[in-house]
Amino acid sequence: MSATEYNVKQYVSDIRAIVAAETDTKAITDRIKPLAKQLAAAPGWMKDEYRGVDEKQGFGVHLLHEEDNHDLAVFVLTWMPGRGTQPHNHLTWAVVAGIEGEEYEEEFERVDDGSKPGYAKLKKTGDVTLRAGDVSACTPAAIHKVWNTGDELSISLHTYGRHINFTGRSEFDLENDAEKPFVVSVEE
Repeated sequence: MSATEYNVKQYVSDIRAIVAAETDTKAITDRIKPLAKQLAAAPGWMKDEYRGVDEKQGFGVHLLHEEDNHDLAVFVLTWMPGRGTQPHNHLTWAVVAGIEGEEYEEEFERVDDGSKPGYAKLKKTGDVTLRAGDVSACTPAAIHKVWNTGDELSISLHTYGRHINFTGRSEFDLENDAEKPFVVSVEE
């Protein structure tokens, strides 16, 4: 199948085969990364409605696929210029492929032991900018902040081992060293 023919249905089928064959998170994401890049570059599957954003949250989350048990979820995320997220985790593996624009990502490490409810102390460990054609992966333990630093919409393909609203993930407030549940509004 050529890059121009690759589509969401084939992408999901390919990922199902990978997840059935692999148990190691890095092996899974390493095998998905080239497929995510291929789908992100393929014409025809992107719809105009995927460019929509939720003004309140600053980004749009458009569900392309989700298994019945909430595993294997694929989204298009559209980021408003100058908007993004607070630091957050996913508690599942993730692969992100840039489609349009750029996303600046700050990476963090949790330095407290997690024993105090609602409290979290983070330390910045790095940063990276994702552009069209770039692909990155996150482990379940990764914490990052994503921001559209450009003047136009930024669009990316996000693939997760589990739907992000069903992992129990957290959002972190750096100023107050606080942690709270992180659930996003999703367009289906």
